[in-house]
Amino acid sequence: MIGTIYSYMTKKGKKMLLLSIITFTFKALLGAGMMLVILNIINKIVNGQTDGFLRYWLILFGIVILKGVSNNTADIAKHFSGFEVVKKLRDEVTLRLKKFSLGFYTNERLGEISTIVHKDVDNIERIAAHVWARMFSDFLIALIIGGCLFAINWKLGLAMISFLPIGLLILILGIKSNGQLEKRSSDDLADMVSLFVEYAKGIPLLKAFNESPTFKEKMDRSIISFADSSKKVSKSIANYLGRYFFFLEICFAVLVTYGAIMVFNNEISISNFLLFIIFSKEFYKPFSNLEKNWTDYIVLKDSYKRIMTVLEAPIIESVDKPLAVTQFDIVFENVGFNYQQGEFELKNVNLKIDQGSMVALVGPSGSGKTTITNLILRFWDPQKGHIKIGGIDTREINYDDLLSHISIVMQNVILFSGTIYENIKLGNKNATNQEVMEAAKKAMIHDFIMSLPEGYDTLLGENGVGLSGGQKQRLSIARAFLKDAPIVILDEMTSNVDPINERKIQKAISNLAKSRTVVVIAHHLKTIRSADQIVVFDKGQIVEAGKHDKLLENGHLYKELWNAQKKAEKWNLCTN
Repeated sequence: MIGTIYSYMTKKGKKMLLLSIITFTFKALLGAGMMLVILNIINKIVNGQTDGFLRYWLILFGIVILKGVSNNTADIAKHFSGFEVVKKLRDEVTLRLKKFSLGFYTNERLGEISTIVHKDVDNIERIAAHVWARMFSDFLIALIIGGCLFAINWKLGLAMISFLPIGLLILILGIKSNGQLEKRSSDDLADMVSLFVEYAKGIPLLKAFNESPTFKEKMDRSIISFADSSKKVSKSIANYLGRYFFFLEICFAVLVTYGAIMVFNNEISISNFLLFIIFSKEFYKPFSNLEKNWTDYIVLKDSYKRIMTVLEAPIIESVDKPLAVTQFDIVFENVGFNYQQGEFELKNVNLKIDQGSMVALVGPSGSGKTTITNLILRFWDPQKGHIKIGGIDTREINYDDLLSHISIVMQNVILFSGTIYENIKLGNKNATNQEVMEAAKKAMIHDFIMSLPEGYDTLLGENGVGLSGGQKQRLSIARAFLKDAPIVILDEMTSNVDPINERKIQKAISNLAKSRTVVVIAHHLKTIRSADQIVVFDKGQIVEAGKHDKLLENGHLYKELWNAQKKAEKWNLCTN
């Protein structure tokens, strides 16, 4: 993992990381030199010597200047190396996101992707630059100072590290044994958060039914379980850290005791003894910070895993010799597909959609209608059979080219913060103002836009806050007009709009469908009676296909769906 992260540093970034480690080390050694100078000054004062003080003060002043320069250089270098990692990783993640099929974004929550791009990459930067620079310089300083102290007196050096191996062993074993407890606590936290989210979403329902004691008891058990596992983790950490730091303190105590005995027996001078007392703290510094460094490593590991879920996820591979599409009929040849083993399965689908025709896909929920459009768009690829556009397998078409030939108008419209003009122009970034307005007119939304004080420059809130569902859908249709793609996929949008918006949407769709290959996912069967072909799905298979009147004559599933909707409409009229 560390090697992989290091590989994401540029050559200049690696040099900057090395520079920061060296300058931090130099700064610490200057600090040690400052202490030596101060000890010499004290020694002169104790011995009644008054000469040479100016030289010492000049040395101290020079050390202070050099420490400041070293600290600034180290900080700049570590931040630069960190920014290099961030830039490289964000570039890699962004490029990778562009190579996924759109199906990836139906499996991954956008919030998680945002967390990866921002928080997790920033964690890598913080640890790879800030923590590594400090940690490696601390160990380098400990090695240098430890070597010098051993050179002064190896016996006192051994006393300095006497119980350190025992402490390190306790720390390593403690971290290892704590892993299972932390995993359980993490699982308990995930369960508790999941229940809280479920509770927050279901508050209106729970209030309407005077809350559910069963749900409350379940949530209480989850809270208690997380509290218990958290306490066990905290107790375990406190236990092994307490023993580890105890042995570090024992090392220092042994050093002081043995050093005092050596001074008493004239085996070492007081000045050398003081050197051990003062500089042993620098030697122990990286060992004192091991627990913090381990915590940082855990954060790094979690962020690294999430980043790798993006960087190692399968992508749509580029076609070596992509074929150009000139015709826009769509053919499914013996297509079989399932999202996961043992779940919904599309079976042996054979379907031909002629260029310039309108085909409606109908059937009960979960019958395979949306899966058909997902496969056309290559959100996923079929495990069996072929899908062809203009006689060319979609896997032999450059993915961006494939999508450029298809406009999508869905029930859940996505609008972005910005002006109405900018949202429509997403359909074609090179469109002129006149073309944007023409697209809005064809989508039956121009008059509404012009009625607004700012017209096309009206700012929309996130996801079109302030617009009705019908208005959002007509903006989406305007976007599709502007793209002017030869294939249009429609998820029937009139199920939750008022009659006025419904008529306008139907008119806009009729305009959009002219001279295009149109695939409609139909919920209201009355809206697709004039379709060139109606394809009826049930349990992942095509069970009927034909025109409206013919399917009613056949008296199978389509007629059942039609009659059920007619009864529902009559019931609604009666109750209203």
